[in-house]
Amino acid sequence: TLILLCGDNGPEPTLEQSRTKGLRGMKWSLYEGGIRTPLIVRWPGKVPAGAVNTMTVISSVDFLRTLCALLYLPAPDVEQDGEIMSQALRGANVVRTKPLFWEYGRKPGEAGKVQNGFPYPKEPNSKSPNVAVRKGYWKLLVNADGTQTELYHLGKDPNETTNLAETEKETAERLKKAALDWRKSLP
Repeated sequence: TLILLCGDNGPEPTLEQSRTKGLRGMKWSLYEGGIRTPLIVRWPGKVPAGAVNTMTVISSVDFLRTLCALLYLPAPDVEQDGEIMSQALRGANVVRTKPLFWEYGRKPGEAGKVQNGFPYPKEPNSKSPNVAVRKGYWKLLVNADGTQTELYHLGKDPNETTNLAETEKETAERLKKAALDWRKSLP
């Protein structure tokens, strides 16, 4: 029996931020403290007990294709964003080939106020731009209108403390275009 235990994204803004173990952001933020979640896999005889994988990035969009592959079933014949990550569930480090995208569709608002039913983080370092893309170790955040570009190398800076958008301009522009093109493609 394969058991997957997935966590919810980030702590509430009303809770102490130390729950993110130093990661920037919290719920309603696209920084790592708001979107990175734990995944526990138990699969006796398939996943080594006690194995910890901190390198592989798995998203919920991967689950359908991955579970179909593990069950030797054909995936539905539709275009899918996810990747087959079955080797990661077996304990191996797997490198994604496709980028991951996020949008937090909020209206601009005042920190600490409730907007659209959601409170904003009060901490100034937790309110992120509303679109993000991750490709390899690079993560770019930008507002849907193209403002507030932030670029981080998560392999060297998992807490997103040093914005590299100005020093890594080519990477920033490439990922910004990808993020905004993805955003514009949404229904």
